[in-house]
Amino acid sequence: MSDYGFLQDLARDHALLLRDTQKMKHGSANRLANQNGTINQDGRSLEITLTRTQKNVISHAKKQRQVIIQYMSPGIKRHQQNKTIWMSSKSRLVWTLELAVPEITQLANKWVETGFHDVCRPSDLWSRILSSNKTWSEVATDKDAEDAPRKRIKDENIRIMLPSDDGNEYPFKSSIQPKLHQALQEDSGYRRPEELLWLIRVQNMPANKPTFYKIDPLQPLYTQLRYQTVLEFPTIYVYKEAPTTWDGYGVTVQEHCVVTSEADSSEEEQSDSNNEDTNAED
Repeated sequence: MSDYGFLQDLARDHALLLRDTQKMKHGSANRLANQNGTINQDGRSLEITLTRTQKNVISHAKKQRQVIIQYMSPGIKRHQQNKTIWMSSKSRLVWTLELAVPEITQLANKWVETGFHDVCRPSDLWSRILSSNKTWSEVATDKDAEDAPRKRIKDENIRIMLPSDDGNEYPFKSSIQPKLHQALQEDSGYRRPEELLWLIRVQNMPANKPTFYKIDPLQPLYTQLRYQTVLEFPTIYVYKEAPTTWDGYGVTVQEHCVVTSEADSSEEEQSDSNNEDTNAED
């Protein structure tokens, strides 16, 4: 074989190896942003340009609330929906929040709320939405015509008052869809939030191992998100009965366990050190 032919074969083998490597990287690519704003897409490390507000949210969420927020690519709908901010004046996260009711299958069963203060309780949001006497109307232009076009339901929000940790209440506008609101009101099984199962999906788990953890809706939201990873904003699944499958795979439901963070470990070490110093002085 000539030197030229050998080089051609070598170049061809290298190209094939490089292509296979890129395919492997693409198959395992993680399109999620980590807390530093880095994503892996198509086997390459890319940088998401975070706004000052988003950087502020990530920093305070981690330091003040012990929760990791992962941002997605700006082109993803979930990223565009996210309006979460850190309210410095009250030292709290004001979340975008998604609620889903998977057991309702005959219509759209989830909706996104904005402006939910993390010191508030999900149970209060649920109860006050369902107890709202908001009425909805849908009028046909010609009641006798089978194919008569219908006017779109007027886009109005349910306006409620949510209790806060300081004893006051603040106004909140819910974006729940009228038909879903009506369906939840008509089903008595959804009236008492403390009797429902509230779940949040654990992030960064294999797709064939869907894992959820329970939250207590009677507690402020921030206490239920500690030491967890949130993809843009929390999605809370509300069930009457515990799910057994998710996308064809068996579901694991965990109790909400607190995992000690590095910060807590440092605090404990410091506390132990101080105790040792105190004992030494005694």
